Amino acid sequence: MKKKINKCLTHPNKVLIVEDSLTFSGILKRSVSEKLDLESEVFRCYADAKDYLENSQCEFFSALLDLNLPDAPDGEIVDLVAKQIPSIVFTGEVSDDLRDRMWAKRIVDYVPKDNLGNIDHVIGLVNRLQKNISTNVLIVDASATNRELCRNLLEVWHINIFEAKDGFEALKIINNGNDKISLVIVDHDLPGMDGPTLVKELRRNFSKAHLPIIGLSGVGGATISAYFLKSGANDYIHKPFLTEEFYCRVTQNIENSEYISMIKHLSDHDSLTSLYNRRSLFQYGEKIFAQQRRLGTDMAVAMVDIDFLKECNETYGHSAGDEVVKNVAALLTEKFSKRDFVCRYSGGEFCILCSDIELDDVVDFFEQIRSEIEMHAIYVGTKEVSITVSIGLCSKQLGSLTEMIAVADEQLYAAKKGGRNMICYSGM
Repeated sequence: MKKKINKCLTHPNKVLIVEDSLTFSGILKRSVSEKLDLESEVFRCYADAKDYLENSQCEFFSALLDLNLPDAPDGEIVDLVAKQIPSIVFTGEVSDDLRDRMWAKRIVDYVPKDNLGNIDHVIGLVNRLQKNISTNVLIVDASATNRELCRNLLEVWHINIFEAKDGFEALKIINNGNDKISLVIVDHDLPGMDGPTLVKELRRNFSKAHLPIIGLSGVGGATISAYFLKSGANDYIHKPFLTEEFYCRVTQNIENSEYISMIKHLSDHDSLTSLYNRRSLFQYGEKIFAQQRRLGTDMAVAMVDIDFLKECNETYGHSAGDEVVKNVAALLTEKFSKRDFVCRYSGGEFCILCSDIELDDVVDFFEQIRSEIEMHAIYVGTKEVSITVSIGLCSKQLGSLTEMIAVADEQLYAAKKGGRNMICYSGM
């Protein structure tokens, strides 16, 4: 069951700022605009903010609130705003009593107002709220009350919620594949399949980096914690938990997963073209080759090289050469399906594994690509740069991917030697 939030946000790119300090509010407004590309409305007192909210149709994505305003010194602005807008509160004091009072009002977080450096933390919180719009969390708990508690806390952070009352329903939701689940929060006591057993089932298909899991339990203490962690959970929270701890652990696990995904993407992809890189060719290409052999289907390997790229760099500059490489990469990406594999092999050279094409048509297909690239004009400033490519093609079904790449490379060399802007191939 999916619970969506923010259904009526008509202006999701707007932030409400209520802060009596002209300097502090100005820095906030500028930071929100420059670092997050969000608009903001700024008010310096409770009365003006209240009047605007009551008489305007504008909806806000989030709010940044000063706890102690001249006309509302006891946090009245939080009572007014936080029920309808996810709110981050600035405060000059930090105490246990203040923490309890603020979390009871369902805020996003509180930030000490002791130095301007904390503004970066605020910007990070709002940025997290932006990302959470596409973040899906699955809550697995037999208790509807417990699910509601977690759901109410997470919805404050703009997170989309899925719910399951047992492990079987949880597996069905995750395996459904309609929405990518970013995090699973699972209670220990589930009917038919306890929490750690569910974690083990999930780990059959999802790594800790790909799908973080937080275990929950109100009994057992360290024993249950160890059981969850050894079963493959990323983290554990003992119930009843502090709201602050819950938010910290949820955010930390989601962000760790995002960082790992980002690092993996940077490792696998070329920074200029966003295509897979040469390292990925041999990592993933071998799997594609093995699958084709296993299925008994054919594949072709092509090496595509931009003609006279060095001369282009020398004549127009390396920025022009980069534009040429990016344009060819984009043209190649458009021509191939997700079943094919396109990578940047070296400076102006690309390697393509074709697993979704009839071998009888492969030469004509690449001839069409060569012709389209020849007709394609690239503009660098006001200068028009014409480009051509040479293509080496191997459609022989050899014993390894490395052999097919070597043959395609030999054919590419022949095309270069033969005058460039042409295809040479080794067929069946």
